[in-house]
Order: sequence, then structure tokens, then C-alpha cells
Amino acid sequence: MSELVEHKAYDLSAIGLRLLDPDLSLSDFTELCWTLGRFHEAVRFAIGDAIIQGEKLYGEEAFQAFESLNLSEEARREYLRVADRVPRSRRRRDLSWSHHRAVAALDPPEQKEWLKRASEEGMSHHEMRDALRNGAEPRQATVCRCCGKSLP
Repeated sequence: MSELVEHKAYDLSAIGLRLLDPDLSLSDFTELCWTLGRFHEAVRFAIGDAIIQGEKLYGEEAFQAFESLNLSEEARREYLRVADRVPRSRRRRDLSWSHHRAVAALDPPEQKEWLKRASEEGMSHHEMRDALRNGAEPRQATVCRCCGKSLP
């Protein structure tokens, strides 16, 4: 399989993205970037879940399959830790994997509380992490971390 996603406007493969449509609108490009971001979030959860389920189904034999992920042992351990500590039933679709990583060390009731708060207050994972570390209220961001533009 050479292409992971074939589309009239782009090809996505294991070695990268190639835009095919020189007239691709900004709106379509933004949608592509959103989709890539969602893939990125989903893959980290999916890898952690695969490791959990693979160990249950195949025990030690699963480790050969895990090697085919082509990830460092440290990355696999981190994906496993977050997936194990924050099960699917507690995860929130509107929050990033990094939000869930920030609460993974907490007890389940605290995880629920913080994830709900982050969702309701629109906290970035940086704000959530800082609030958890400092016990302080999150500070409202005034500049976008991605592009540097002022936020409303």
C-alpha cells in the first residue's frame, strides 16, 4: 500500500503529504489540517488501546506486533499509560490526548472533574497542566500558540 489516503486534492502516504490541486481553497486546506490533527489525536489513543488489548489477547507474544508500530519503547509506554489510566468511558471527544495525559496521574473522580472543567471552560492543555501543577486558576490565553495572532 503506497498511499494511505487518496483524494483528488492530495495524497497522504507513509512518507508525507503531497498536495495535488494547485487551486485548493484555504477552506479545504483548513479541513485537511483539522483531519490530520484528529488522526494525530486518535492514533495515540488507538496505540495505547491496542497495547492493552494485545497484551490481554496474546500476552508476551504481542510484543512482536508492538515492534511493528515503529515507536520508541518510551512512546509506547506513554500511550499505554494514558490509555490505561483514562479509559474510553472517561475520555472526552472535545479534548485533546494531551488533556487526558495531564490528568492520567489523578484518581478517576478527579480526572472526570478536571476533564469536565477543561471542556466547559475551553482550557488549552497547557492551561490545564499549569493549573494542575500550580493549583492556580488557568490564565486566559491572549495569543494563539500556533500562529501568534491575538485572540478575541
